[in-house]
Amino acid sequence: RNYTNFITYQDKRYTSAKTLGEYEALLAEFGFFRIHQSTIVNLRHVKAYFKGDGGTVEMINGDKLQVSRNRKGEFVKRFV
Repeated sequence: RNYTNFITYQDKRYTSAKTLGEYEALLAEFGFFRIHQSTIVNLRHVKAYFKGDGGTVEMINGDKLQVSRNRKGEFVKRFV
């Protein structure tokens, strides 16, 4: 609960004792966006967005991640 897992585009994995909320505030000005309760992405590494209830993003490493319905509108504004 009070830790965050990072996965880089090169599939390296790191764990930190800070919460996702803390990272959300720290990284917002660097092009990161919280697309789901448990996921923050670097918008420069989003390859594609697929429409849906909330939608899905495909990252440059091929990972596909869900976008929450509540965050979809703001994500689309920032991604386009």
